[in-house]
Amino acid sequence: MILRIELRRSIAPWAGLALLVVALGFLFLLSGPWWKVPAPWTGNTTTTVLWLRFLLVFLWPITVGAGAIQGMRDSRSGMVELLSTTSRPGWHRAIRLAGAVGALSGLGLLLVFAVGLVEVLGHGGFVSASFLPVLLVGLLAVVAGSWVGLAVGRLLPHPLTAPALAVLTLAVSVLAWASGAFSAMYSRLGLLTPVLAEPRGVLTTTAASVDLGQAAWFAGLAATGFLVLAANSARARALGLLPVVAGAAIALPVFPDSEDGLLTPDSVAAQRLCDGPICVSRAHEDRLAALAGPGREALAMLAKLPGAPTRIEERTVPAAVNTVPSRDAGVVYLDFQTNDDLRTADASTLRTAVLSGTGLPACEPASYGDLSDLGGRVIAAAYFTGELKRLPEYGGGWFRQSSGRIERAWQKFHALPADEQFSRIVAVRQVLLTCQGDPLDTLVPGALR
Repeated sequence: MILRIELRRSIAPWAGLALLVVALGFLFLLSGPWWKVPAPWTGNTTTTVLWLRFLLVFLWPITVGAGAIQGMRDSRSGMVELLSTTSRPGWHRAIRLAGAVGALSGLGLLLVFAVGLVEVLGHGGFVSASFLPVLLVGLLAVVAGSWVGLAVGRLLPHPLTAPALAVLTLAVSVLAWASGAFSAMYSRLGLLTPVLAEPRGVLTTTAASVDLGQAAWFAGLAATGFLVLAANSARARALGLLPVVAGAAIALPVFPDSEDGLLTPDSVAAQRLCDGPICVSRAHEDRLAALAGPGREALAMLAKLPGAPTRIEERTVPAAVNTVPSRDAGVVYLDFQTNDDLRTADASTLRTAVLSGTGLPACEPASYGDLSDLGGRVIAAAYFTGELKRLPEYGGGWFRQSSGRIERAWQKFHALPADEQFSRIVAVRQVLLTCQGDPLDTLVPGALR
């Protein structure tokens, strides 16, 4: 009965509604990063939840601020002295109020995920249970934030408490986002908020150390929020701080040492499915049949090179356009996460992608758009196919602007004797394998001068 009253008369329904409206407004009304390559929010249920965790940079302050508003209710109504004289323990009232506010705040987040699940199904995205740890930690954080807000609102019943607490939480959340987005700013303290940086691909999820550490921390934070809310004495409030201290003591040593440890390949979405030497992720299973034929054809063309690759695998590590891709002399890696054109490419384009750079990726981050690197890999592919063709990868628009210079270099290379062409292709493979030297200059000396 009392819980039903709290659900009807407290701020709890409005807190949940605010989370729902703000999150859906961001996702559907703003052309933000959540619909872009390499991690569309409709591509995988785990990616959907990772975007929700990113949105907590705005949603968590709302939760904490709403809790603070509700926590001031007794003081605003002048009932503090009356309630302190009742024989019923303080936790009896606190558990119903905290339960109502926490439950409906969490329900708001769950409804946002439900909308995301429908979107994933509607867009033919990948569905698995891998999202559960990420979502459960987010729910725990929302509940903990609302309970901390209730406790602070009860302790400091001032009109400025709620807005000040919300602004402070927003500032801390933005710093936590920066800690996860920029390696130079990384700090384990950033993981003491539920905010995560934008996901780097549809094949990634949070590392187990992040989930376990945050679960311990937010459980301690929630316990402290409730104990302080229910406490009727200074001594009880001081003892109520013990869970949050214990949570921090457990979580901080568990958190990753660097930003690179925050995300890890999703064990379900990134699971390899192979057809002989051709392997793709389970999330991109539809690409296996399309890649099998042109992939084997490309491997046969590359086989005449010394130390030629013998396998083609999809790159499943967290994607980033500002880092140099890893390489292996025996494996051609294709990245269906960052290369949006590659996911829908035809057989000819897939063959070109495998042959580019003699099966090796760029030695520059994809976001740099290096003419020599890209030109060398394009000409290396054209050596095998006889056709100069744009590569299906990040920066394709930039390549079109420089195609004239690459075309002239290709004509010079193509005019060389066959044995000279072959020796230069072998040389450029070594350059791209070691990332020592200039790829285009190796094929056509002075091409850019």
